Parts: sequence; C-alpha cells; structure tokens
Amino acid sequence: MATPIKKTPVKQPEWFAPVNKNDQKPTLKIYNSLTRSKEDFHTIRPGHISWYSCGPTVYDHSHMGHARNYVSTDICRRILQDYFGYNIKFVQNVTDIDDKIIIAARQQYLFEQKVSNVYTQLNDELLQNSKRFLSSYIEKNLPEFTGSIESEFDQWSKTINTQSNYETLVKEKPKLPMYVKAATVAHQAVYSKAPGSIEEFLAAIKDTAMPYLDSQYGSTVTDPEIFRKLPAYWEKRYNEDMARLNVLPPTVTTRVSEYIPDIVAYVDRIIENGYGYRTDDGSVYFDTAKYEHSHHDYAKLQPWNKGDMSLINDGEGSLTAGNAKKNPSDFALWKASKPGEPSWESKWGKGRPGWHIECSVMASDITGEQMDIHSGGIDLCFPHHDNELAQSEAYYDNRQWVNYFMHNGHLHIQGQKMSKSLKNFITIDEALRDFSSRQLRLVFALSPWDKPLDFKDSLINEVKSIESSFSKFFTNVRALDSDYKHTVEEGGFVSRKITEVEKQLYDDLAIAQDEVDTAFNDNLSSGQALRAIQELISKANNYIQLATLNKVELRIEVLLAITNWIVKILNILGFETRPDRLGWNDSTGGNNGDAASTEDIALPYVKALSQFRDSVRGLAIAKADMKEILNACDSIRSQLVNLGVSLDDRPNGSALVKFLNEQEKQQLIEQQEAKAKAIAEKERKKQEQALAQAKKEQERLEKMKTPPSELFKDSSLYSEWDQDGIPVTDAKGEKISNSMRKKLTKQFEKQKALYDEYLKSQQ
Repeated sequence: MATPIKKTPVKQPEWFAPVNKNDQKPTLKIYNSLTRSKEDFHTIRPGHISWYSCGPTVYDHSHMGHARNYVSTDICRRILQDYFGYNIKFVQNVTDIDDKIIIAARQQYLFEQKVSNVYTQLNDELLQNSKRFLSSYIEKNLPEFTGSIESEFDQWSKTINTQSNYETLVKEKPKLPMYVKAATVAHQAVYSKAPGSIEEFLAAIKDTAMPYLDSQYGSTVTDPEIFRKLPAYWEKRYNEDMARLNVLPPTVTTRVSEYIPDIVAYVDRIIENGYGYRTDDGSVYFDTAKYEHSHHDYAKLQPWNKGDMSLINDGEGSLTAGNAKKNPSDFALWKASKPGEPSWESKWGKGRPGWHIECSVMASDITGEQMDIHSGGIDLCFPHHDNELAQSEAYYDNRQWVNYFMHNGHLHIQGQKMSKSLKNFITIDEALRDFSSRQLRLVFALSPWDKPLDFKDSLINEVKSIESSFSKFFTNVRALDSDYKHTVEEGGFVSRKITEVEKQLYDDLAIAQDEVDTAFNDNLSSGQALRAIQELISKANNYIQLATLNKVELRIEVLLAITNWIVKILNILGFETRPDRLGWNDSTGGNNGDAASTEDIALPYVKALSQFRDSVRGLAIAKADMKEILNACDSIRSQLVNLGVSLDDRPNGSALVKFLNEQEKQQLIEQQEAKAKAIAEKERKKQEQALAQAKKEQERLEKMKTPPSELFKDSSLYSEWDQDGIPVTDAKGEKISNSMRKKLTKQFEKQKALYDEYLKSQQ
C-alpha cells in the first residue's frame, strides 16, 4: 500500500495594516458654559445623547431672538445627530404658567371685556376713560415728565431723546423708550382732531389701558380658562413659526400645566432634603445659604452674578412678593396664589409653580438624575439655569445634574439688543416677509452658535451673495448633467477618462471634506464648514469655466460627486434640498398630494415652442430677412426665462439649458425688462427725431410756395419796398441800414431759390 503524500499547508501572504500618514483625526469638542471653555464631548451612554432645551414662554409673538436660539440649536442638534451619528432624545418644554402669561392673559381679557367689546364707536365716555388710562400710565412709568399731558407731552416725547442725559436714563431704565412710545401713540390718538376709525383708536390706547384695567379689576379674574386660552394660542403660533424655519420638532414636548402634581412632589423632596422652606403665606422658597454651606456650589454658571438683585427679582417675576424670604438670593419653588391668579392644590395651600422649578421637574422626568446637554439662550444663565442646577442637585443630592451647558449668544438687530419685554422685537412672521427661511438659517449657520450675533445689512448682503453663488453653481451642474444625459441618449460618445485637472478637483473635494470634519469637531462650527464649501464651489466653477472655453473636456462625474457631497452637508445643517441631491429645494407650497398632471406642467413650454414654430414658418414662407428670424429666436428665449428656463449660448454654437430657481429667474427677467426698456427708449427717440424732421420738411415745403416779392410784405415791420419787394424803410419810415439790407437781401435770394424749386416741381 502506497504511503499518502502529506500536503504542505497553504497560507495567505502576510497582511500589512494600513498606516495613517496624516495627523490624528480631530476629536469632538463643545463649548461648555460650566467651564467657559471647549471640552471633549463624552456621553453618559455611548452613542446616545439626552438633551433638554429651554422652550418658549408662550404669551406673545415668537421673534427673531427665538429664531436665533432655536435655529442655532437645531443646527447643532442636526450635526450631532446626522453627521456624528448620535441617537438624540431631545426634550423641550412649553412654559404655559408664568407671571408674564398671567398678566398678559388677564390684561387681554379685561381690555376685551371693558373696552373693545363695549365701544363700537368713539364717544365722550371712551375718550375720558382713555385720558384716565394715559394719565395713570405716564404717572407710573414716566415720572421724568412733569408738565401738562394735554399741551406739553407731545413736544416732550419728541425731544426727550435729544437730552444730554438720555443715554444715562435709558441705561438706568431700559424700558424708557418703550414707555415713551406707548404713551406717545395713545396721546396722539386721544388728543387728535381726526382720531381715525374705532379700530385704530383702540389699538393706539391698548398699551396704556391694559395696566390701568389690571390694577383696578385684575383680582376679579378667576376663570381658569382665561389663563389657558392665551398660551394655547401662542403655543400653536410658535409651532407654526418653527415649522416655517424647518426646525425639527422635539422628541418629547412637556407642558408645565401637565406637571403640577410632579412639581409638588419634587418641591416636597427638596424640603425633606433640607434645602427648602415654607413661608406663612403658603409659598415655598429654596434656601441658597443652606445649599452653599453643604457640599454644593451655587451659581455654577455665573457665580459673579449671584448677588445681583435686579437679575434675581426679574427671575422671580413681577407677581412674587418675597417679603418672607430668609435670604434675598432665595428663590420661589412654589408661589401662593393671590386673587386674579390661577392656582392648584398643594400641601402648602393653593398656589402655582415658580419659574425655575418647572424645567427641573420636566427635564428630570425624562432624563433622570443626570443629562448630557442642557441648552438655552445666554440670558437664561443666571438666575434661571443656575437655579435649575441648584434645585435639581438638591433634589438628587448629587454634584452634577448637567454635563454640558450650551448657551446661544445674544441677538442684536443693527447693533440694538432686541427684547420682548422692551417691545422692540421683530417677529418671525415679519422677518419671513423680508427674508426666506433659507436666508435666515444661513445667517445663523454662518455665525458661531455661542457668540453674539448682529443681524445687520453687511451680514445679510454676505448671506445673499453666498446663497446666490451656491444657487448658480447648482443650476450650472444640473444643466450640464442634463446636457450630458441628452448626449448619451442621442448615442454621442462621452469620454470617461479623467485628466490631471479632474484629479486635482477630486483632491480639492477631499480637502474640503477634511476641513468640514475639522469644523464640525471644533464646537460644531457650521460657519467654518460653509466657508470650506464656498471655496470648493469656487474651484469647481473655475473648472466649468475652463470647459466652457474649451480648454478642457468636461467630466460630469467629478461635478456630481462635489454637488452630492455639498448637498449632503447642507441637508445635515437643516437646509431643504432636492431629492436628486443636486441643489436647494426651491419648490413652493406643501406636499398636499395635488400634484399637477404631465399635461399641466408641459403645456406652457409646448405652447411657447408652438408659437415659435408658427412665427418661424410664417417668416420662411414670406422669405423674411434673416434679422426677423433671429428676433423670433430672441423672443422664445425671453418666454422661456419667464417659465424658469435659460438658454446660454456656447462657443460651439449650441445652447446650454438651465432650469432657474426663483431668484435667478427674477434676475434675468429684470435684465430683459431693462434691455427692452432701453430699446424702447431708443426707438422712441428715433421716432421723435423722424417726426421733428418731417415737421421741418413740411414747414420748408409751405415756405417754398411764397413768392420772394411777398416775403417781406408786412406793414407792421416795413413801410416801403423796392421793385423786387426788399424793404427800404421800416414801419416808422426810417431808412433800412446797409447791414440790415444785406441780411434781407440774403433771405430774399434764399427764398427766390426755394420758390424757383417750387415752380419747377409744378411743371
């Protein structure tokens, strides 16, 4: 029997692990208000983020300050979620119980019941009441004015801002301009000789009437529905505004009014832990001194502000008495309700939650004893967020309830700080009349989320320029892609071999991708990312320009790779993009399922082409001049621009077809209108010149009919003539001078030549 041959084991060759020749990939860092520096970002649960965002207090219009806060937060959220791949549980509250809401609801109700629903026309009673409202308003809010309201206030209000100490007054009393404005508007209506319609009058006196009515009748307002109606309305409006700005809805939305039992239990535990105390009126306060003398730190975010009573009192609300507090820095956990305020049962008596406790309870319910991120506007640092931290860490008796605090910077409009309380704000609805949602998002995306932002003309101009450059690039790429597909469909040969030019452009794409990655890792810097994209677009445009000049043969693949990646990043930043990933989504209206039929969509284009065919066919039959056919070509080009299509002539004689967005379409239409206007003006001047020439010729023909002997037969000018009819003496009988006779003789000879020409034409 043969001995079996042993086979040598076959091994795979050695594999060499790749070596990264570049620097180490950047790590994600986020600016943390708790340390006032950028910190490495680590989550409690790997791959997951628990995030609580302070939501709106709903009692009035959402304004540009809200837009800055929530859009900037939305951009950060999208980067962490869609770029870094975190699973985010995003919790946001709606504050529907608050001093501002109570006052606004009460005042609105009283104005309706006592004024707007009572008076259908201006009468003496309403006028006298309005004077009383105005007098009370000025006495309370403008003690700087000491003259006669009727005869002197108007002039005072016009000149107060010219006073040397005006800036000091405003610094000490920020609401002064608001008070002056409200009183001025009411004064002009009350003392006007032509007050206008009743609706205009009521709108003018409203701001002065409501505080007076509230002071007189506020305690009588007890119906809970009154305090529910107003925040419900403004919450709906807020949600609509956020949808228009393409802000992602929260994963979880919480309302204060639905958390009252939880708040009572939370406050009770803080008391049990030794950090809260009840006062005689049934309120409960947080003991800041006791808290600080334990193992806790109070005012972690802004310790330098913890003694600032103006901030503390503002945080407590205008309806909080606070006379029984142990320490001025103590803040309300539970407020005993007074007449004219909504109330709920508790073990301390009827009352309502303090402002700060609301967020602690709602956030804790969803995120537990510790969360990854807490966000809000920078103005909430102290006392609101510092008090949240204190009461939550007192509740859990831990050292760190929030790991990262992200605060959006202040928003200024043309250098002026905007505030709802000062009534100098621009509503989101107003802003969206002047700017698109995309433009507003670009404003916020270009600016660091944690730094102040000044919404000024130079920034708006920069945003519009960037938007235009992006749009033009996308339009060109879509047109080139369509042209490429048409060539392939027609059986044309298209080379796919790339040259050094395309290789460089692919390298430029890789560089931009690294720059965007670095930007996002560096505190979610969307502005740096957009500028890297802007630079890449510039390089791609240079490539397209070279191809247009036939210096290189264009390869569409590299442009599609660049465009698809750019659109991916724009989509991550929350910009609405096309499904084909070739640019912005410029469609208007919602997806309501009423899509137009193919016939409806095609009809305007087919009709334009049909009219062009008819025109060219008619010209050809008539053997018209070539210029008329070229004019017909220009006409169809103009019609297509109105339909959102541009035909760009190229050196090889063909046209590049572009589908325009609304902005580009309007720009071309305006250019065409300007050109047409210039041509029409030129034609008008030409016609005027022709008419003037014709008139001049007609006058010459009429003059030709006059015999030269009759040319000077005017007795009012002359009294004697010679045998030819040339004047010898003037009307006074004085002899004509030699120089004058020479002039008259020249005119005679000229007329004789004209008359001879006339006689000849009659033969």
